[in-house]
Amino acid sequence: MTHKAIIISVLITCMPVFQMSAQKKGLKSIQEQDLKMHMDFLASDELEGRATGEPGLDVAARYLAVQAERAGLQPADPGAGYFQYYTLQERAYDRAKSGIVLADSTGGRTFNQQNFYLLTGTKKDHLEIEGEVVFAGYGIKDEEFGFNEFEGIDISDRIVLIMDRAPMNEDGTASQFGEKYNSMMGLRNKIPYIAAQQPKAIIIVFSPKTGINSIEDVEPQFADYLERSMTLKKENEEPVSEIPGPKIIFAHRSLAEQVVEAAGKSLEAVQREIDNTLESQSFLVEGLTAKIELTMKKKDLDIPNVFGMIEGSDPELKNELVLFLAHFDHVGTDGKGGVFNGADDNASGTVALLEIAEAFQAEKKMPGRSVGFLWVSGEEIGLFGSAYFAEHPMLPLEEIAAVINLDMVGRVAMPEDRESERGGLTIVGRDSVKVIGAQQSALLMKINEETLEDMRLHGNYTYNDVNHPERYFYRSDHINFARKDIPVLFYSTGTHADYHMLTDDPERIDYEKFRRMTAFCFMVGYNVAGHKGAITVDNPMTKW
Repeated sequence: MTHKAIIISVLITCMPVFQMSAQKKGLKSIQEQDLKMHMDFLASDELEGRATGEPGLDVAARYLAVQAERAGLQPADPGAGYFQYYTLQERAYDRAKSGIVLADSTGGRTFNQQNFYLLTGTKKDHLEIEGEVVFAGYGIKDEEFGFNEFEGIDISDRIVLIMDRAPMNEDGTASQFGEKYNSMMGLRNKIPYIAAQQPKAIIIVFSPKTGINSIEDVEPQFADYLERSMTLKKENEEPVSEIPGPKIIFAHRSLAEQVVEAAGKSLEAVQREIDNTLESQSFLVEGLTAKIELTMKKKDLDIPNVFGMIEGSDPELKNELVLFLAHFDHVGTDGKGGVFNGADDNASGTVALLEIAEAFQAEKKMPGRSVGFLWVSGEEIGLFGSAYFAEHPMLPLEEIAAVINLDMVGRVAMPEDRESERGGLTIVGRDSVKVIGAQQSALLMKINEETLEDMRLHGNYTYNDVNHPERYFYRSDHINFARKDIPVLFYSTGTHADYHMLTDDPERIDYEKFRRMTAFCFMVGYNVAGHKGAITVDNPMTKW
């Protein structure tokens, strides 16, 4: 026997029987080149980051529908095809009807033409805030260093204007405060005290020494996030109460310059005085009032989910469905020409579902239960697509026996992940799978563990705790089905240094691991769909 024949013989002997028989063709059909082909399209710059509500998402949805038809998936409703549309209501700033006006005691009015952003949000369609203005330096009250910029200043029922950061040297450091500088400069330390004094609003600007005028200069994506919001439109919605407390506003530095100049001072000079003396330079701007107006405009957007299914082979069990799930949206562009392609998040899960569908079709006989494939949108902005499907399923919800969610399944831990300054990265190694779920069903956990063993993979259960501080159990689309007492499994290779970065591109995918993950998830679904008994739920989430 040749060396090659010996190896093949050993592999056949060691390999689980099910892989060499029923699933041989399905597993063989999952190929790296096919995964890459789909990935190169869905994570290309041309789709502009697949942001929900943008044209790139619609292109991705049409691609998935074409591939679903090509793979022989059946639509739940032949008349409607593969799409399920739901409506999001977008609320965005109406800049033509919004602005900040400064009025002095002589009746003079100064308009600030620059954009401002409401950090705390508003439920109102039109918001007006008017009041006297207090300039409060950096907005710091620190007892340890005896530095209090509010001493002798009443800010209640007034508009407070503060600079970011803390007193600094010319090189941008603050050695006189030592290690405490980083915490002292943070808004989470400034805002609670200021808010407790009950001002009408807190306006934050970048200080002159930063050289930054507005958050648009450094974080345009965050500015866009603040300027627009989307919510799932529902019929007969009850009015939502306004968020309590003072409004927190990011404004352009030119507004602070106008305020300080109204008192006959220079913002740059005032900052220098604070930095050099470590003494408060706060003051009420006599005779000056500010009027902040924000008007919202609304627009309804029709957003697609994509769904198709394969009928099971058992006359009775085919009325139950094992549902594969992945979100195909991402976060769009950075506003400066960069595209968040979201190759791993979550073109990887999206593509895996396409290959898993083809793997089932490659089998001579389907398992007893039917298998469904649901690609949802709106995950990145609130799990909206899965929430809508769970409330408006394209087939009876009680027919869904289990949900298998794939979100980021294409990466392996790299040196840059270990060396990254980003905290909380969960990326796993080549032979590991991050497993979340199956708390509701001991049977589902058993199938998961047996399949891991058969596929020579290790389950990482670090984050499979509903009380874990990172709350991963609640952070992907499966949660909307778990809340309906449908047992769920959530598979991932974890977050990495490229997570939600411009660098999450197709060339960063580890296609060997991607193929193994796709094959593993196929086998989990095959084993669940082929289980002869009931998919029992012994710990329903509604009883937790």
